[in-house]
Amino acid sequence: MSGSFVFYFHLLGFGLLTAVIAGGWFLNIRFTAAQEPALRSFIATTMRSLNILSPIVGLLLLVTGIGNIFNLYHETPAVWYQQGWLVLKIVLFSTMLVNGSVFGPQISRKRMQIIQSANESPIMEEDQKNLKYLNRQMNWFYTVQVVLLLGIVFFSAFGPSKHPGYF
Repeated sequence: MSGSFVFYFHLLGFGLLTAVIAGGWFLNIRFTAAQEPALRSFIATTMRSLNILSPIVGLLLLVTGIGNIFNLYHETPAVWYQQGWLVLKIVLFSTMLVNGSVFGPQISRKRMQIIQSANESPIMEEDQKNLKYLNRQMNWFYTVQVVLLLGIVFFSAFGPSKHPGYF
């Protein structure tokens, strides 16, 4: 029996990443459907606490991914950067990390400022337009994250090599 526990932690990290993205997307849908500012504030707070996991999950996937690459190519003449499927997975994952750590929090911060100002006074028409625009941007953010995640799953499932964790 030869396998790697790093692979199982990698699967755990992938499950957490899927939960964070899917949970964030569903909460975002609820956020855009909510009309009361108090409910929007509650959903935004829940989204923020869910998104705190993102850097931890990203770090877990990065470390276990490096471990999997080491286990897969450890005593073989092949090198990892000559495997197109693996390089594409790394590019997609890197794009997902940058998108999730730069654009998502930036949109959320702007949107939360509008919601907090709406809690203090009635929301103005200009703020309402900005909120709709930011909601569309956040929907696109989650759409891009899901497409990148599906690309990673595709290259994992149909890549020519198998992960070292299969017993």
